[in-house]
Amino acid sequence: MADVNLIFFLSILIIAIGYLVKKLHILKEKDGETIAKIIFNITLPAVILKFATTIKFELPLILLPIISITFGFLMAFLAFLFFRKYPSQMKGTMIMTSIGFSVGNFFFPLVEGIWGQAGMQYVTLFDAGNAFTIFFTCYIMASIYSPKNRENEVKLDFKFILRKLLKSAPLLSYIIALVINFSGIIIPYFFSELIDVLARANTALALILLGIFLHFKFRKNEWISIIKVLVLRYSVGLLMGLGLFFLLPPNIFNPLFRILISLSLILPVGLSVIPFSVENGYDQKFVTMIANLTIVISFGLIWVLILIFNG
Repeated sequence: MADVNLIFFLSILIIAIGYLVKKLHILKEKDGETIAKIIFNITLPAVILKFATTIKFELPLILLPIISITFGFLMAFLAFLFFRKYPSQMKGTMIMTSIGFSVGNFFFPLVEGIWGQAGMQYVTLFDAGNAFTIFFTCYIMASIYSPKNRENEVKLDFKFILRKLLKSAPLLSYIIALVINFSGIIIPYFFSELIDVLARANTALALILLGIFLHFKFRKNEWISIIKVLVLRYSVGLLMGLGLFFLLPPNIFNPLFRILISLSLILPVGLSVIPFSVENGYDQKFVTMIANLTIVISFGLIWVLILIFNG
């Protein structure tokens, strides 16, 4: 395992570079959307293909996507329960930002740097369930309470959601990777090297993107709603994560498996909620504020927990 503090310091530095190039107007936040598209459609699928095709499947690994999907449904239910008295638009915003994680953009770079191939095989499978949570559960909830949906009396189109799922590059990459893995197909050397080169670019791009989207100007009148979302995400995530860490049988689930499950449940909000908010007519600044705060909180919590877990 690599030096944890070094990996975190390097990650902070790269995020700071992203923030600095934005403040110096070398890049604008609008440019971050272009970088996000490159990550989402090119480098992240390459990471998925690189690691998911080489996973050695064992029965306990099936639990990873199941936990991810189950946690997504649980958070959707709890958010609906706790925020049901809010006006429709705010309720939709708070439910949407309570569901799903930024695994590919936030966690992949840290896991690959600290635990390498051994850690990546676990978080890649966790992210497979997370992809379903974000593009199905989160997207449906966002659509149901969308201001556009209510203003124009638009019915929820499940065919449209299915088409959107099938056009998701990361989700398709998981399907292709699993087919390659189970069928025993060997990727030709040239394409394997191409995938590896693109995958290596993901870490730097993802961390720079976090820096570009990072900002510290928050509106005071919305702090109560933001705090409620943060308390829900992190209290349930920490409780369930630490519960699984201590309750999963050590003779079946090794320490790395249990550590990564615990950390995965306190990751930041998935950056996909930002384009979801634009598409569905939500307050983009409010959504971005929550996303930014979860990046900072998750970074600190994960750093502390790794040091505790490692003794």
